[in-house]
Amino acid sequence: MAPPASTGHGRRSFKIGEALERFISAHGLGLQTSEGGYQLGTNPDVVRAPDAAWLSAGRIPGDGLPEGYFKGSPDLAVEVVSRNDRDTDIATKVADYLAAGSQRVWVVRPQQRTVTVHRGSDSHTYGLRETLSSDDAGFPIDGFELRLTDIFETT
Repeated sequence: MAPPASTGHGRRSFKIGEALERFISAHGLGLQTSEGGYQLGTNPDVVRAPDAAWLSAGRIPGDGLPEGYFKGSPDLAVEVVSRNDRDTDIATKVADYLAAGSQRVWVVRPQQRTVTVHRGSDSHTYGLRETLSSDDAGFPIDGFELRLTDIFETT
């Protein structure tokens, strides 16, 4: 079993989730989840728990989220890279999310202070002075903005 993530990792994940939650809730776009399990495949089972995620309203069952894993991928999956994460493991997670139907995957790299947004076979890496937008999250409406400085500040 892997040890818990660092406190800084948790703080960055929280800030991202909080920004997503504000926008998603304000516009009725669905639900933001954190560390919840998504079953991306079976035989063998592939379950991922992104640090933050968005699940669009139209994909949420009428009776709400299951007590177990959600069967399928989130629309947006966010992975915050920890010091001990291997690049090959991160690449596998990105590939798993995209193959299962995620529209966007963010890879947040605190050491480099970058966020790479994956959209299918396309990706773009944003630097510290840049801002993520609705398009980067896959939101159907404009107005979402998340400055990378807000993710990487320590307070």
